[in-house]
Amino acid sequence: MHIVVGREGYAPWIVVTGLDGSGKSTLVARLAGTAGACRFRLPYHGFVREQLARSGGGRPFGDVRTDRLLFAADARLVNYRIREWRRTHRLLVSQRGWMDNYVFGAVQGVSYEETAALLGTNELERPSAIVHLVADPRVAFLRIRTDPHGDKFETAAFMRRQHRETLRLFEGVRRGLASLAAFAGIPAVLIDTTDMTPDAVERGARAFLRHAGLDRACPAAGAARTTRSEVYA
Repeated sequence: MHIVVGREGYAPWIVVTGLDGSGKSTLVARLAGTAGACRFRLPYHGFVREQLARSGGGRPFGDVRTDRLLFAADARLVNYRIREWRRTHRLLVSQRGWMDNYVFGAVQGVSYEETAALLGTNELERPSAIVHLVADPRVAFLRIRTDPHGDKFETAAFMRRQHRETLRLFEGVRRGLASLAAFAGIPAVLIDTTDMTPDAVERGARAFLRHAGLDRACPAAGAARTTRSEVYA
């Protein structure tokens, strides 16, 4: 383990977020294949999945308040770990980020303002770059419908709304919506993976990261891959 030397002593944190079935896990694995990189997934703590199955009887709209509290508690707690990881790794790459609370909350009828107040987003670690992945909801659902580890939100109906809300959030940040000010100024890109191969998605993401000045922190194939660490609760 080594201490990162850089701006504020912090490693860059790249978030790969977006629609279920859009290729997030594949892209995260490829971007994190770098010496010293830390790969993790949000929600981070195991209690979230267990209790989501209990909340609202396992229905996606059964108990919205409990769902949102679970995700907020996870975010507030894992933020301490992220702060530590940024001092002990050269790069962080996560599957999902704080913005997913806004997207899923919006699908469940929770406003951006309510989500921001619950999360205290301005108090949380700020990502260095965000890659939003989307796909045609019908295609995305077909990609994951047989996943044995799927959760209660991975239904065709929920994913259609999730797709719309992902686009709405991306555009809202771009337009400078006050309720999304916590994400203002963070380099972000939206990639539609419907007809793209994993290689093409990776090329698009890396082109964006080069433009954002993060290509040195996240080098392409050829960098050592044996010291990458995966952290899960």
